[in-house]
Amino acid sequence: MKLKSLAVITLFVLGCSAAFAQGSFTLGFATPGGEFLMCDYEQIQYGGYNNFYMQGIDNITDACSAEFGNATVEGVKVSITPADGSPVLTGPAYAYADNIYDAFSDAFTGAQWFVITQTKPSKLLKHYAWAGYIGFDGYEFLADYGYLTSELPGSSSKPVLNQTTAGAARQSQTRTKTIQK
Repeated sequence: MKLKSLAVITLFVLGCSAAFAQGSFTLGFATPGGEFLMCDYEQIQYGGYNNFYMQGIDNITDACSAEFGNATVEGVKVSITPADGSPVLTGPAYAYADNIYDAFSDAFTGAQWFVITQTKPSKLLKHYAWAGYIGFDGYEFLADYGYLTSELPGSSSKPVLNQTTAGAARQSQTRTKTIQK
């Protein structure tokens, strides 16, 4: 009876894993001009009913030389229209929280990095496929945006910036107060 129970539990776990992991993508972040790559890149798996959930990592160890490990990401599918005011104008897209600041510092920083990303490399100029927002102390900023590419840092002929998508946010001067409803 114990062997049968173990087999049932194993099949249940494998079935749940297969139900979630219905697709994946690994994409690099390119600058708005497309000339440079950021040193980080996203490795995403998505699934669930209608591929609603996603999770993965923001890889900061391979090309950014992060000392403490990669950042984890988790999010959901979103519907975006041009009226939303995002540099990412249409879908399919996912929005996710990313602990990149904490991963780089190996400590709680209080800064939040939030990303909207599409699922395929950009094909059209001026059709940005990712946008990063930073939040802290009750404020929220559109920090950076650009193209997505199948080229990854370290395996591309494009020069790699020595900063992550979140690292570029430190240079942003736009400040917007979050409005509470």
